Amino acid sequence: MENCTRTFARSLFAVAVSLCSAGCPGPRLSDVVRPADPTAAEARGSQSVYVIEAQGQPLIVDWQPEQRGDLEVAMREGIAIVGFDNKGLRLLKDCHISGKYGFIGVNTKEQVVRLVSDDEVKANLPADALGIIAKIGGELGTSQALDIAIVMVGKKKTTWANAAKSELVGNCAGATHFVRGATIGAFAMRSGAKGRARTVAEIFGAGVSASTGSEKTVQNADGLLDACRKASPESESPPPQCGALIRLELTKLGNKVASRPQAEPAVNLGSEAQACPPGFVYAEGKCTRAANVAHHACRQGDVRDCTIQCEKGNAESCNTLGVMFVVGEGVASNKAEAAQLFAKSCDSGLAAACGNVGFLKLNGDGVPKDAAGALTSFVKACGDGHATSCTAAAKQLFFAQGVPKDENRAVKLWFHGCKGGDKFACSDLGVMVMGNVGGLKRDDKLASSLFKMACDGGITVGCTNFAYTVEFGKGVPKDEKLANAMYEKACGVDATECIWSGITASSGIGRSKDVQRARADFQKSCDRAPNSGGSAEAVACVILNELFAGKNSVNLQGLKDGAEAWKATCAGGAERDCALLGVAVLGVGNRNLAKQVLAQACKMGDRWACDLGAHPKIR
Repeated sequence: MENCTRTFARSLFAVAVSLCSAGCPGPRLSDVVRPADPTAAEARGSQSVYVIEAQGQPLIVDWQPEQRGDLEVAMREGIAIVGFDNKGLRLLKDCHISGKYGFIGVNTKEQVVRLVSDDEVKANLPADALGIIAKIGGELGTSQALDIAIVMVGKKKTTWANAAKSELVGNCAGATHFVRGATIGAFAMRSGAKGRARTVAEIFGAGVSASTGSEKTVQNADGLLDACRKASPESESPPPQCGALIRLELTKLGNKVASRPQAEPAVNLGSEAQACPPGFVYAEGKCTRAANVAHHACRQGDVRDCTIQCEKGNAESCNTLGVMFVVGEGVASNKAEAAQLFAKSCDSGLAAACGNVGFLKLNGDGVPKDAAGALTSFVKACGDGHATSCTAAAKQLFFAQGVPKDENRAVKLWFHGCKGGDKFACSDLGVMVMGNVGGLKRDDKLASSLFKMACDGGITVGCTNFAYTVEFGKGVPKDEKLANAMYEKACGVDATECIWSGITASSGIGRSKDVQRARADFQKSCDRAPNSGGSAEAVACVILNELFAGKNSVNLQGLKDGAEAWKATCAGGAERDCALLGVAVLGVGNRNLAKQVLAQACKMGDRWACDLGAHPKIR
């Protein structure tokens, strides 16, 4: 299982260099001449519910209990799929993607979102917007507003970042988006007088003023305010009566499987600016028209608007502008300027910006190097649900990067990162669980699940690690055919990983034996050795030289490093690592010991090791 140890070497031992990423009362309704109420058809008129083409973050506070229950079930059984078009937002109960959601707690946040027009209702409540508009009638925006009190205590998130329709399972007609995540907590929605500002407590029912007899009431609620106020960001689940789904994070399904990123992003935008329909901006917790608010979140690439909105005090815009200064988008790259912008955004409470401050401080980019300050920023961002920052803090503490080593705290932060949707954290943890690292007890079932989550996020080493658990039945049912398919898929994405499909082809594991295919895959992996420096790639070169009369340069240091790691994992029962250890020993010139180790791996059940040990050029 060298791919696991190599994942550990790549993901953990390499120092990260990326930036992560009371008003006056209004007129009484009885004093207002109310126009005739529209019918549902009139409310619909020529207008339709706004559709967000790429991604969206609609509130679902207008859903009925049975609808919310169906979504909760769907999110327990896999990755939930929805249809999001001019008919609104609807769950496809019989359609899903294989995967799971994790929960990450956050510092409790309370917010009142006020919708004051038909446009705002349709842009933010796509499930039943037209019904709400028809019920409130012409009073919406004239004398009535729709107030939504939100208390957020955590997030549910999957590592899936993009998905194709071909990856759907079940009855999926009409599928357009998958649910990438959801805000968790409690909410209360009530219509009320437009000119009167209400607090979260009032909207939840404490001290709401009496309405006039002419008021058209719209209301819905789920969860208890007091229960949410007792929540802790350290909790692994939301408290009872505070686990409602409030806002969804939707990502559009592609027509084909997309190439997924294999490296951590340079920066984290952390803004909801891109989630609003055309003609709308994000501000005050909602999508609205720019003319209706003092400032809004700008769109990445718009230097002028980002500058203006940041100067007005919009935290998302300051962070977005900082990102542009880091990558040199529309402006000359200037990390010192970016650092000031990130700090301003972080001070205003944007978690992604705090994470970006952390990475600049950790690496001394644009600011003096400050490891302790970096950790403080990472922990602050993590507490507000920024998963990448949780992982960054974990690495700092685990490897004592300018701060005292603290493995226990590091492991907890790693799990926060993984549950918050950071695929890299899941990959790291899988290795640690499989290898008894960081005080974690070996748990093959948990390790396999973590590798699957990393693979869902597009991490090829996560896929090959998961394939290993499937090939040997480690915590999951043994399925060599599925394992081979996953190895081949990983090879198609990243040539570095082709050694694993080369192994299955050479020994007929989960497929027919194909020596020529094996040779080609080994060569692809070996060719990556000069750039990757990985131990597995060095092993591929040894195999080519020993069995196919190759003349490839071999990274001896890579073999020695791999052998050192594989000794421990081999002793821990990793059959494939024993085989790889045998090849590494062979590569450094100790043929007798290599034969002994390969024989051990063969007895443990690795057919590839058996084939190598019996090969005329080795025996």
